[in-house]
Amino acid sequence: MRQYIAFLRGINVGGHRVKMNRLGELFEELGLSNVSTFIASGNVIFWTDSEDVEALR
Repeated sequence: MRQYIAFLRGINVGGHRVKMNRLGELFEELGLSNVSTFIASGNVIFWTDSEDVEALR
């Protein structure tokens, strides 16, 4: 299992708000595990067994 970090740009700007706990839930719904968010910046740390790195983009 490998650990990855997603750096999401443009999150919580322009009046569209995404709560970090909801963002984490969305990552879990994608089948990713040990999901945690880092402050309100949209950075997400997660683990996956997937070998398909392109699918994670």
